[in-house]
Amino acid sequence: MNRISTYMMSQRSLTAMLNQQGRVSQTQLQLSTGKRVLAPSDDPAAASRILNINGALGTVEQYQNNADRAKSRLENEESILEGATNVLQRAHELAVQGNNDSLSINDTQSIAKEIRQLQEQMLSLANTRDGSGEYIFAGFQSKTRPFAQNGIGNYSYQGDLGRRQLQISPDRQIADGNDGFSVFMNVATEPTAQGNSVAAIAFGAIAAGDIVIDGGNGNGPVSLGALPAAASAGERADQLREAINRVSSQTGIRTFNATPDTLSLTSVSSSGISVTLAGSANAANTGLPAGIPSSAAPRNIFETLEQLATGLEQNRPVDRSIADVEHALNSIVTTRTSVGARLNAIDDQVEINADLKLSLEKHRSEEQDLDYAEAIARFERQMTALQAAQQSYVKVKGLSLFNYL
Repeated sequence: MNRISTYMMSQRSLTAMLNQQGRVSQTQLQLSTGKRVLAPSDDPAAASRILNINGALGTVEQYQNNADRAKSRLENEESILEGATNVLQRAHELAVQGNNDSLSINDTQSIAKEIRQLQEQMLSLANTRDGSGEYIFAGFQSKTRPFAQNGIGNYSYQGDLGRRQLQISPDRQIADGNDGFSVFMNVATEPTAQGNSVAAIAFGAIAAGDIVIDGGNGNGPVSLGALPAAASAGERADQLREAINRVSSQTGIRTFNATPDTLSLTSVSSSGISVTLAGSANAANTGLPAGIPSSAAPRNIFETLEQLATGLEQNRPVDRSIADVEHALNSIVTTRTSVGARLNAIDDQVEINADLKLSLEKHRSEEQDLDYAEAIARFERQMTALQAAQQSYVKVKGLSLFNYL
């Protein structure tokens, strides 16, 4: 038999009130946070699922952050490439304008001055930094200035070929830029045959049909016609220059005096220049080479502009530079296309990630969020029970035999 004491009854009443008060506090906390599961003990299974969903949401948010960073860098690059496109388009216009035999050397030198300014502008664009101070076209060496001028007309690349890949989905990475070497340095040039004659040592007349040249442009061999006797190597060089340039629309060969006695021959978009001498024409009285092979080595954009400016300063034909500027422009446009494609891919993936995030948040809400109607009704019941317990405690506390004596 247990003894029912006043102390025991008081303790039991007090414990019941405290327990009820704890349940009321728990419900109040749920109502204030809007969450049903506040601790793993509230619903262990749901807490585990919520933890997994939170981890997945954190990963998706990181993908979105990566996508935002990649998009920002690519938008910066696209802006720079747009500027480079404008520079090359203007250089091309000036090159075509300056490639005119009717212009004086003062005219072409004035055009060359603007080309020099465009060259400096292009170098500045290639060395642009982003908002965080990193060079956009330096590859992994983002703190190193990528392009440097090493003396007149010589340029070097100080970066590397790295392209940072950012994860924007579980199975998709995207490059946040392009290395400067592929964009500005390793640019294709037009196949060109270029070489020099030597000074003639005989100056007799040359009959029509005895000098036949082929510029390698697909039009076939063309005769230079007859040449009268010359008094000197310089006069013979002038005769040949005029004759070759007279048929340049057929052969594609342009020539100018490399020295007073020799010629420089150039054929752009060429498989090579071939010269056939017969009858009254020979190496001694023409100085022309038998053949000049074609070549097309990659070159950086800055040196292409340097060659264009130099040619204009010397009032020489710049057909080759015009073609090389077109190649540079095509290279920049191709890179811009690649950047645009990546920007579109990022936008698509951001939408996919946003849909996934919304789905995960919905599932988390189902597991974690509070049913306010049920919680409010429960809170009212608990408050009623607490008030009843408090009133009962007061009654029990007042019971004493002394009240009945």
